[in-house]
Amino acid sequence: MTTSPDAHELWPAVERIYRREVRLLQRADYLEWLSFFAPEFRYRAPVVRSTDARADMVALDGELAYYDEDRTTMELRAKKLASSRAWTEVPPPRLRYFVQLLDISSADSAVVAISNILVFRTCHESQENVFYGERIDRFVDVDGQLKIAERTVVLDRVRLAAENLTVFL
Repeated sequence: MTTSPDAHELWPAVERIYRREVRLLQRADYLEWLSFFAPEFRYRAPVVRSTDARADMVALDGELAYYDEDRTTMELRAKKLASSRAWTEVPPPRLRYFVQLLDISSADSAVVAISNILVFRTCHESQENVFYGERIDRFVDVDGQLKIAERTVVLDRVRLAAENLTVFL
């Protein structure tokens, strides 16, 4: 993707959104974090597989995914994680997010941002998980604010070493 002059002007705004988002995710404030998303959104992390062709590595739309969520299911997840019913979150994990914005483009009244992500999750004394890969966000204008209408996270690992996937990427 090439970066257009309009997209360049949006770079600081997108970085500001990502910094605020990281603060909320690290504090596990998932209900507030959902405010970064448009009223109708899709959040997807497709399964990655080992193949001979790069084009076949990522599961296609409609195929198996770690996440394939909309607002309804994400709100349910966020509410559960905020409650005492999320036994996988006891004790609460420590989270560190690193987002590196790589490119921004704009087309059809949307802004697409491509980033590298790195997430560390530490729980108990010895349980550690690392998630890393690419994140593609499509932003739309909602009442004068950029909101995420679609997020696709493509992890680099074919096989996850985590015991569970309660972390949002």
